[in-house]
Amino acid sequence: MQIDNYEEAIALTKKLEESLPIIVRPRKPLLKTIRERGETVTPDQKFTVELVNYSGDMGGIMCALADEAEKKERYVVSITHLKIDPNHPLKDEVEAYQRRRNQMLMIQEKKGIAAELLAAKFTGKKKRIQGFGK
Repeated sequence: MQIDNYEEAIALTKKLEESLPIIVRPRKPLLKTIRERGETVTPDQKFTVELVNYSGDMGGIMCALADEAEKKERYVVSITHLKIDPNHPLKDEVEAYQRRRNQMLMIQEKKGIAAELLAAKFTGKKKRIQGFGK
C-alpha cells in the first residue's frame, strides 16, 4: 500500500527546500525521543530545519534540525513529528501532508481488506458531479 502521493511529496519537498531555514517545534514523538536520550526539551523549544529531503514511503519528508540555542546536536526526523511556524507560507500544505500521511500510516497498521478499502477511499480523486442542476 502506498503511503504518500509521490508527485505531491516531491513538489512539497522542493517548495520547503526553497523556503529554508524553517522554524519548527517538536511534537510528542520527538519530545519523547529526545528525553529518552537524557536531554532536556520543552514543547515550546524552537528548532531550525536546515535540510529537507524525501525518503520515500518509509520515512516521508525528512528534516535535518539544529537546536536554536546551541546547535551542537543535529536530528533528522520526519516532518510529521514537527509543528511548523504558524506564520510560514507553506504551513497549510505541510499540515495537510502530515494529516494524510498519519491517516495512511494508521490504515497500514490495521492491515487486511478493510485497510485496503479505507486506503482507496483516501487516495481516490473526487469525481466531478455531473447532471441536471449540478
